[in-house]
Amino acid sequence: MKKILFVASALLLSTQVQAAPPAPCTQANLNGTYITYQAAINHHFHTGKCEITIASGLLTGHCAFDPSAENPTNYNGPVNGTATMNSNCSAVMSMDFGPVQSDFDVQFTPDKQSFIGKFGNNFGVEGTTSGTRYSTLLPATPAP
Repeated sequence: MKKILFVASALLLSTQVQAAPPAPCTQANLNGTYITYQAAINHHFHTGKCEITIASGLLTGHCAFDPSAENPTNYNGPVNGTATMNSNCSAVMSMDFGPVQSDFDVQFTPDKQSFIGKFGNNFGVEGTTSGTRYSTLLPATPAP
């Protein structure tokens, strides 16, 4: 009987621990380095990749976009902007690519390691985005 009570107590305790809500996100949760991918979906179809760092709400990095039929020259250069995290782990980022200003609306996963979302820019281009954290301290390893 004691074993049954012990097992039942352990199961009850584990479900209570699992049921605890995740901690709210804070601005500090944004600090880090990310790889992001973008895909324009309504016109000026193109894809892009950015390596960005966010520190205390300031965003800096480098982005490269693939050329499209509408725009055979692609952007490959610096990006600057701002980023703000909400307590529900959604975030807004504003990225300045020179003449292009893009606004991102993203949702982070509960572990705060990756996000998915959408973007729009001042030329009416809309698209999807995703990103994940990475460590700049780890060496790059080519894929097999």
